[in-house]
Amino acid sequence: MKRQTLSFLVVALFTVIAGMAAQVNAASQEVQKQNLRSVQAEANASGPIPVALPTDAKISMKKGTPQSGRVVEIDEKTQKISIQRGRDKVSIPLSQIDKIVFSKTAVVYYSNGGPILRGDGTPAKGRPETWRGIPMNAFRLLDPNQGQAEVKLESVLSLDKLDSLRSVMVGDGKNKRQFVVDEMQFDVQKKTMTIAATPS
Repeated sequence: MKRQTLSFLVVALFTVIAGMAAQVNAASQEVQKQNLRSVQAEANASGPIPVALPTDAKISMKKGTPQSGRVVEIDEKTQKISIQRGRDKVSIPLSQIDKIVFSKTAVVYYSNGGPILRGDGTPAKGRPETWRGIPMNAFRLLDPNQGQAEVKLESVLSLDKLDSLRSVMVGDGKNKRQFVVDEMQFDVQKKTMTIAATPS
C-alpha cells in the first residue's frame, strides 16, 4: 500500500513538474516573440526616410545674386553643394548659402513611379514637416539626375514620430506617398541641416 501511494505521489510530482515546465517554456517563447517584434519595430522606425528633390531649385545667397539649377551634390566634407545648369556644373560653399528653395512647379521623380509635375493642381497628401538639426552625413543623394535621396532622422526624432512619418508614407496601402523637399538650410559650424518637406 505504501509503495502504491509513493508511486502515485512520484507520478503526480512528475506530472506537476512537466506542466510547470511547459508553462515556463510557453511564457519564454511569448517573451521572445514580443522582444523580436520590439526589435523589428525599432529597426523599421530607425531606417532612412526616402525623399525627393524637385529638378529645379533657387539658391538664395547671403550676399550676391541668387543661383538656380538642379541640386546634384551636397558634400559634407568639402561643405559645398553642386548645381547643374545645362552642361555647366557650379559648386557653391554652404557658408555662402542662406537657403535652397525648390520650385513648386518643377518635375519630381518618385521612387515608386515616374516623373510628376508639381503644381498640377494635385493637393498635398499630408501636412508639411520641418526636420531640424539633422547631421549632414545623415543625408544621402542617391540619384542626382532624378533627385532621389534618403535621410536618417533617428537622431532628431522619436521612434513614435518616425513611425508616424512612415504611416503617412504608407497611406491607404494602395497609393504610397513620398516626402518632397520644399526647402533646405545649413548650419556649417554645427554641420547640420534643416529640411522642410511635404508628403505628395
